Amino acid sequence: MKKVDLVYTRLRTEERMLTDALRARGCTVETHADSDLALSLNRERWKDGGTVVMRAMSFTRARYLSAILEVKGSRVLNTARSIATCGDKALTTLALAEHDIPMPWAFLGFEQDACVAEMERRGYPCVTKPVLGSWGRMVARVDGTHAAEGMMSMRFEMGGAQDHVALVQQYIDKPGYDLRVYVIGEAVGGMRRRSEHWVTNTARGAVPERYEVPASHARLAERAARAVGGEMVAVDLLETRGGEVMVNEINHCVEFARSIEFTGLPLPELMADYILRATR
Repeated sequence: MKKVDLVYTRLRTEERMLTDALRARGCTVETHADSDLALSLNRERWKDGGTVVMRAMSFTRARYLSAILEVKGSRVLNTARSIATCGDKALTTLALAEHDIPMPWAFLGFEQDACVAEMERRGYPCVTKPVLGSWGRMVARVDGTHAAEGMMSMRFEMGGAQDHVALVQQYIDKPGYDLRVYVIGEAVGGMRRRSEHWVTNTARGAVPERYEVPASHARLAERAARAVGGEMVAVDLLETRGGEVMVNEINHCVEFARSIEFTGLPLPELMADYILRATR
């Protein structure tokens, strides 16, 4: 009988559905709260070095726990490299650039004047976002010089060192939605997120619906997943009003509880099948 260790922050609907799907396939699942873990920094095996499904909600915890467990001989899904890359929007962008994957232009800056000058050079509107973060938080559209100066002043005068990094990205005039493709080894389906607001996260009120992923979108999402080393990821695509499709972000801890009823995709079952194929 195969055994899987699942590390979680909270046993949300996603974790419960995934655990149920694994157990329904005859797999033994042992769950571990990340808050309870204190792991030695050596090569001593943890839980016989088997398969670990990393579902920690904290990027910091997930990154470190995955790295430690891999050194201890565990097969971690997703890998520490993938989590570190996907969880940092600047590193995600660099990985996509390295593999020549279409994406909005973007730059990184560390001082207000330099960032405003570069935004002036590239033109407005544009988007600024934190390098670390999710659910569309602290993402802002910048429409002109005064807004740029205000946003950059806030960016560099508040928070800690990690906040004093400005990621600025091309604003894409979307046709009222963005696209998410689920890649579990391969593209398995997708979701369209509709909203009247330019930010189309479901956490910000966007309405999810299923869309049949065309082959070109599937190939693009799979290329993006490979670029970041992701095995079970959600690839967010942006489509222009002219039909051009680009990769925006990649999520390493796939959330689906809000969307599964709209898409009809059996994501927990598909993930369980993939995990079992990867389990030693």
